[in-house]
Amino acid sequence: MSLREDVGNIYESCLNKLDPADTVYAYLKSNSDLFDNYKRVYPIAFGKASTTMMKGCLDFITKEIPGIEIISDPVVVSTNSDFKIPYKVDLHFSSHPVPDNTSIQAGEKVLSYLSSSKKDDLVLFLISGGGSSLLAKPAPSILLNDKIQLTDLLLKSGASINEMNAVRKHMSSIKGGRLAQHALPSSCHSLIISDVINDDISTIASGPTVEDKTTYQNAYDILSKYNLLETCPKSIMEYLKKGIAKLVEESPNKIDNSTNNIICSNKLFRKQLSVSSKKLGYKPIVIDEDFIGEAKFEAISLINKLIEISSKYPTEKLAIISGGETVVDMKGSGKGGRNQELALSFLANVDKIPSSLDWLLLSIGTDGIDGPTDAAGGIIDNASILALSKSNLDIHEYLDNNDSYTFLDSIASLYKTGPSGTNVADIQIILVNR
Repeated sequence: MSLREDVGNIYESCLNKLDPADTVYAYLKSNSDLFDNYKRVYPIAFGKASTTMMKGCLDFITKEIPGIEIISDPVVVSTNSDFKIPYKVDLHFSSHPVPDNTSIQAGEKVLSYLSSSKKDDLVLFLISGGGSSLLAKPAPSILLNDKIQLTDLLLKSGASINEMNAVRKHMSSIKGGRLAQHALPSSCHSLIISDVINDDISTIASGPTVEDKTTYQNAYDILSKYNLLETCPKSIMEYLKKGIAKLVEESPNKIDNSTNNIICSNKLFRKQLSVSSKKLGYKPIVIDEDFIGEAKFEAISLINKLIEISSKYPTEKLAIISGGETVVDMKGSGKGGRNQELALSFLANVDKIPSSLDWLLLSIGTDGIDGPTDAAGGIIDNASILALSKSNLDIHEYLDNNDSYTFLDSIASLYKTGPSGTNVADIQIILVNR
């Protein structure tokens, strides 16, 4: 098989092995005692993996503990998907990566569903990445359009996901632990698929069921760090200043009714990729370092890793596996995503790689969506180099314009999977054939 076929098989087998429905089912089966003291359960799922997570949850409850009552139609808040869940649920399609009115409708729908829960009920939250945008309810004095404007500014600023979520939590009525407060007096148990590299549960989907250690002052300082104080909408600046002055309530730093557990993450995904690559005859090398810097510079770091590791193992087929969530400094008007920009920068610097090596790079968003595009990422190999040499395109102009999608499309180096039904940030796989 070719390197492209191999990397596709490695990646797809990992997606199948870590299917969110199976992962939720396995977790609940191993922890079935969490239902012991309850007769009624309120399942609520939101995020990019919400539909598949809810399927696993309802599969388990209906098969393993049919005596417990599932209240009404469980709420599922998702991005648009063709996945058909075989249960009667209240499925709500919402907006990502920028919230809109459907996001607010989702927030209100979840709060309405929770409103009838009582002390002896269990609320089961199934949370995955993307929840920050999909489930929204701005603080009373903040306008939705202002929140949309600031989200767009943050996405283009180069702020990390943790920094973005610290700001989001202080514009919201449900993020930063406030959703768990709305569930009182019932008990909450959250199953979380992490799209945050350090697996900080307080930042995944902006931590709606997790105590919050950040403050209004932290949010203000992040806006200052990225020079957004002048462009930040007035309603948000006024609200943050009220928070700093303790005129509005801080997000809760202690929550007594909520338990949170990560059931899948980028680190676990890397480990499974190593197992899958080994089955195809590759020696897996998992890089523990997280690639979270600017995409075009992290590409050079990956090239250096390729050179270093291939020199250390001069005769073996290699699968060099890494992960993270890079950022893009948006200075141009082009189209693309962070994985595509990393792939294009990798291609722009291939002259650093020994010409004798037969290699391939796949950089991919595990949710199947890289930026505002229909591609999951980019794939670069010797065929890409050949296509580049035959083109009359200036690769550096495309990089400067943040137009990775257009360039990669022209040389058949986009990688498209469609929405995957999960989300554990980004993965890079470098294969070396010997």
